[in-house]
Amino acid sequence: MIKDINELEIYQLSLKASVEIASFIKSIPCYWNIPESNQIIRSSSSIHSNIAEGFGHRFYPRQFIRYLSIAIGSSDESRNHVYKLTSCGYIKDSEAEKFAKSFKNISVKTTNLVNYLRKRYNINTISN
Repeated sequence: MIKDINELEIYQLSLKASVEIASFIKSIPCYWNIPESNQIIRSSSSIHSNIAEGFGHRFYPRQFIRYLSIAIGSSDESRNHVYKLTSCGYIKDSEAEKFAKSFKNISVKTTNLVNYLRKRYNINTISN
């Protein structure tokens, strides 16, 4: 049984992705003038933050699932910002592919955890 958030793989992956994308974005000259820069930093940070907050509710599976679902949305949003920044020429295709793959992996692994929790606790919906 996982007792600390740092033992949770999706937390580790999302924290790493958040730090990497923020570092990369901040290396772009005048990044603060690009609206998507702030958005991707915020959305990628939201992934691990929601996983951590949900982990605090892990003894309440519906609540944990709710936070994990928000994290999935933030991961998908981050991937969308990668595509937008790429189409605007701020991120090269090779870098974008790496970041997009990372966010997709986080979404898939988090979805797998949600599905596991739903099955284990016989939860068919997210409603309270």
